[in-house]
Amino acid sequence: MTARFSSASAYLLDAFLIAFVLLFIDGGTDIPLVVLWMALSFITGSVAMLISWRKPYNPTPVLLAAALVMALSLVAGASVGTFLAFTIISLYRLHARFSEIEDGNSGESSFLVLFLLGFTIALILSIFNPLGTSSTLLLPVAAGAIIFYTVSRISYRFLNARRDGAKLWQALAAAGGITLLSAGTAFLVYAVAEETRLLAGSLLGGILAVVLWPFAGILSWLVNMINGMTSEEEMLSNRDNMEEALEQPEMLPSSGGAEFDYTIVAGIAVVLLVVAGILLMRKIKPDLGQPKEEPVAEISRSAAVTEVEQDIKPNHNYDMIDIHEIRRAFREFEVEAIAAEKGRLPHETLREWAQRQDLAISAGFFHTYDKVRYSTGHLAENEALPFLEELDQIKRNLFKEKV
Repeated sequence: MTARFSSASAYLLDAFLIAFVLLFIDGGTDIPLVVLWMALSFITGSVAMLISWRKPYNPTPVLLAAALVMALSLVAGASVGTFLAFTIISLYRLHARFSEIEDGNSGESSFLVLFLLGFTIALILSIFNPLGTSSTLLLPVAAGAIIFYTVSRISYRFLNARRDGAKLWQALAAAGGITLLSAGTAFLVYAVAEETRLLAGSLLGGILAVVLWPFAGILSWLVNMINGMTSEEEMLSNRDNMEEALEQPEMLPSSGGAEFDYTIVAGIAVVLLVVAGILLMRKIKPDLGQPKEEPVAEISRSAAVTEVEQDIKPNHNYDMIDIHEIRRAFREFEVEAIAAEKGRLPHETLREWAQRQDLAISAGFFHTYDKVRYSTGHLAENEALPFLEELDQIKRNLFKEKV
């Protein structure tokens, strides 16, 4: 199912962003910490996708399997603190990605922005103060992120377009075209970079010479005045002192590193990560599949349509609408869809069903649907009325052959 593939891809893109931080941390293992993290993340994403393939997302088996995969870091020689940090971060991002169905554009623009920001910061830090494996693995991690991003996006769009008759060779041709274009651009930059740098320096020097030419007399007068203020003996003495300073290397005082107990800081950080992970995971609710329907003794399609049309009548003289009324209207819509043989399959979510039916549904509709599904009480009229109106529009588009 393409939705699970998209969720797993988004989880691995998050892992690449986290890898920029791990470049500057020395885990004390034979395998670099960032390599260990990316290997375990690939295994975790693959296992989670296989467990949730064609089934609603169930957090218990997915997160349990992810924790067992992260336990392999202990076999590689990582400390218990590293294992706990890996597990908390992995479970948080895995639950965040798999609890919601990712659409075709999810995370694309945000990942590119965060990637450029993280790579730039990591590059600056590695140049001025290289720590851990940042100087050797920064470029491979960045290249791996770009390659995986490109391959995953092309694969996802091919899986979606396959239902419309797209062929495998077309996806391979698109991937090959992107690769050749990137390789050609890189070779062109490599071939002309040195000449471009020299040409830019010459042009800039010429521009400065033309701009500063009117001030040549003033600069010459200033140089002569400064030279006239210093006697010949002082100039010779200063030159001798400068030559002696260049001949004798400067001895910098060596300073030993101050001892610091990192165990306390690591323990506090692990506790804070555990608390933050639990709080964040409680806020993110899983996609448990199709909502439960109330038992109906007798279904009358025409009566249901009439009742829903009365519910979505936009002329209300109050500001809040009972969520139960909105939920009842949606359930009656689902009953009509099942009667028309266009209902959701047992393993489908609302977003997957809409994609299969080729329905253009707004993001605001899904947002309000989540509120109606999980909340109780009342809903603001400015949210409820557009939801009901769009639900009526979906009915007209879906049942236009039946009406």
